Amino acid sequence: MSEPVTVVARLHPDPERVDAATAAVRAAVAGIRAENGCLQYAPHLADDGTFVIVERWASRDALAAHNTGAAVQVLRDGLKGLTTAPTEVTVATAL
Repeated sequence: MSEPVTVVARLHPDPERVDAATAAVRAAVAGIRAENGCLQYAPHLADDGTFVIVERWASRDALAAHNTGAAVQVLRDGLKGLTTAPTEVTVATAL
C-alpha cells in the first residue's frame, strides 16, 4: 500500500499582479480539494510575497492523477502570465 505524500509548492507571482494571481489560486482550490486522494490543499501567502501551497495526497498515484487532472489545469491556466519564475515543487514522505 502506498504511503501518503506531502507536497510543498512555491509560486512566484508578479508583485504587480498578486491580486490576479490570488484569484487564480482561489478559483482552483475547491476543484483540487475534491480530487480523489486529496487530504489537504492549503495555499498561503508568505512574507516574501510568494505563494506556498501545502498539499497532502493519499498516495503517489493520487498525486500523479492530480498533476494531470483538470483541476490543476485550472490553476495553471489561471496563472499564465502572472508569475515571474517557475513553480518550485518538493515532494516528501514522512520519516
